[in-house]
Amino acid sequence: MKYEIPKEIKSKPKIVGLEMRELVIILISSLLLLTVLRELVHSLFVLFYFGIAIIGMIYLFLPSGNNPEKRNYESILLMFRHKKGVYHAMDRNEVENEQFLKDKEGE
Repeated sequence: MKYEIPKEIKSKPKIVGLEMRELVIILISSLLLLTVLRELVHSLFVLFYFGIAIIGMIYLFLPSGNNPEKRNYESILLMFRHKKGVYHAMDRNEVENEQFLKDKEGE
């Protein structure tokens, strides 16, 4: 007999939209970075600094709500990299149309 395993069992455990492995990597790397940069923060604000920074790092790695299959940091990079110009379709026969209108008005 062959038993089918439901998809819920096959799915990886997630906390706040992140897989456990990703969450651990993010927390460890952010703690290392924050420990190096801790000297720049006044001693009264160190706990607040660590809390806000870790929450910010987790937010950056959460799946984006606007761009499917992308993380928030990728969405932010796309926002800064997009071209400012807007596409406008050009009229293929613009010159001929102007000439035709001039000829028609002249008659």
